[in-house]
Amino acid sequence: MASREEWCTDKLSKLLQEDLRISTLNEIKEHLTSIPQSEATKVADNLDLPLVFDCLNDSNPEQIDLACEVLTLCMNNLTIGKTTNKYDVPLERSLHHPYSSVKIMALTEVWRNISKEEGLINVCKRISLLNSVIHCIGDSDLAVAKEAIKITVNIGLSDLGLKTLVSQDVIKEIHEVMSVNELTRLRVYEVVVDIAKESESNLDTLKSTGIVTQILEEVNTHDILLKMNIVELLTQLGLSSHGYNYLDQNGILSKLFSLIDDSNDPLSVQFCEPGILRFFGNMAHWKPMELLSKYPKIFDRLFSNLESSDLIIVGISLETLGVIGRTNQGKCALQSTGNKITYAIKTIMKLISSYPTDVKLRALTCIENLLRVSDIQSNVSQITRKWFTLLNDDPMDVIVRYAKNPFTEIKLSGLGILQAMSIQQWGQEEIRNCPGLVEYLLDRNVETVKECKEMKYEIVKGLVTSTVFEENMLKRLTDYVKQGPFHVEAVTEIAFERSE
Repeated sequence: MASREEWCTDKLSKLLQEDLRISTLNEIKEHLTSIPQSEATKVADNLDLPLVFDCLNDSNPEQIDLACEVLTLCMNNLTIGKTTNKYDVPLERSLHHPYSSVKIMALTEVWRNISKEEGLINVCKRISLLNSVIHCIGDSDLAVAKEAIKITVNIGLSDLGLKTLVSQDVIKEIHEVMSVNELTRLRVYEVVVDIAKESESNLDTLKSTGIVTQILEEVNTHDILLKMNIVELLTQLGLSSHGYNYLDQNGILSKLFSLIDDSNDPLSVQFCEPGILRFFGNMAHWKPMELLSKYPKIFDRLFSNLESSDLIIVGISLETLGVIGRTNQGKCALQSTGNKITYAIKTIMKLISSYPTDVKLRALTCIENLLRVSDIQSNVSQITRKWFTLLNDDPMDVIVRYAKNPFTEIKLSGLGILQAMSIQQWGQEEIRNCPGLVEYLLDRNVETVKECKEMKYEIVKGLVTSTVFEENMLKRLTDYVKQGPFHVEAVTEIAFERSE
């Protein structure tokens, strides 16, 4: 029986013969998948992988795919850092291969290596290999580009990696990729934002490259599609406190609002407003009072949009209002607008029945967010109770009708509002006082949909903590919770003896 070394030598010699390559690659693949991992590691160590890499230099797709599989099997059995150390040149060549599968094979191996610190250090030392990864950001195949973006961001999240990315040799490659076309420029912007949003020091380091400033300047572009993408990227950056401060200090927030308040450019308003509203909604979610004091007109815009004839804008505005009102601070900020939020809530409920289903669901989710509290505070509960009374002359009748709707999505939205109410004393009182509602919640025979059963269970869990129910009802509620959401009542059958 041939030794391991002899077996490897035999296979490598056959790979030199073009007509034997496919059969030999199949033999190697079958062998590596049939032996224990410890043995596969030794085999991979003995094989001279450059000869396998050479099998990629062919136009036969079958051979190329087989070579990729064999290389992946071999490299996965080698220690982190060994492949980028020993095979950095063939890996680099693979990143410029015309076949996407080859590029992805090489990128996957680079990704495996940078998952550990020693492998990351290794890749950062090999500038040519790193530049080839960055080159793939501009690839026409999105799958290749996504892998390259993922690797570059991951490298940039480490101190050494970021220092390497902004070094003269690498930043030159980054700028070359950016110059290919608008799409690749946006991909690089995505990388920069993903790294910058993680920490203030990352943002400061990347500012030195000039790319961050370039992103901000793109807000002034006349290309509407580009502007929409830039707004989305800035939203991601603004979600961090340091990113928000940077955007605010550079006048970007004012600039964005001016974009949707520009009567001279209606097309830009039409296409960019949804993204900008989401942007402000995300900002206001965690800094509502600051946004309200600095940019009160954006809140006015949200309120007025609720009566727009453009249902896309109505939907986005409902969503944004719900995002702002989800937190207690957001509720306080909205309440400080006085009659404006009162009018907004009444407008939503006046128009909700005329909305198509998708907008109706957003409206119900918005109401749920406005009524839900993140933690019980008396001042916030007073706000939610007041808003509840604005829904209708008989708000419980409206909510229960949605909670009993035959369409599952709408029913879940109605039940979601009840669940938001069930953890607040005023809500528990409203549920208790609504004729037949508690019995409906406890009736396990009504629901057949898993999500509805779970939502009802969450409502009852909220009610169990209440002091507003009499002892007998509280026991029923407690028993329901103990039995779980999917409890099935046992059916007792009594057999009667037939008389002959």
